[in-house]
Amino acid sequence: MNKNVLITQIAKNDILEIAEYIAKDNKRSSVSIVENFYRTFDLLSDFPEAGSTKNNLRDKTIRIYTVRKNFAIVYRIVDNHIEILRVLTRYQNILAILN
Repeated sequence: MNKNVLITQIAKNDILEIAEYIAKDNKRSSVSIVENFYRTFDLLSDFPEAGSTKNNLRDKTIRIYTVRKNFAIVYRIVDNHIEILRVLTRYQNILAILN
């Protein structure tokens, strides 16, 4: 299918915050997780329905794909592209943020 990926500014900010937080303890892990996010974006480009929808979200077009058990890539499929809305940690109240 290979859809284009559009990363919103807030998602870019999320990635930067996560990277900076992890880098305080381990710079190599910080780089690794950011690379993992971008590999996942490529995966979602090829398999846009890989993420799951959540019944308890107001916006039913939102999908969530889990990365390394602790991170959630929040996105939606829009026509010919994937829109990355947020990159959140499982320690955040994801439902409150998205609703």
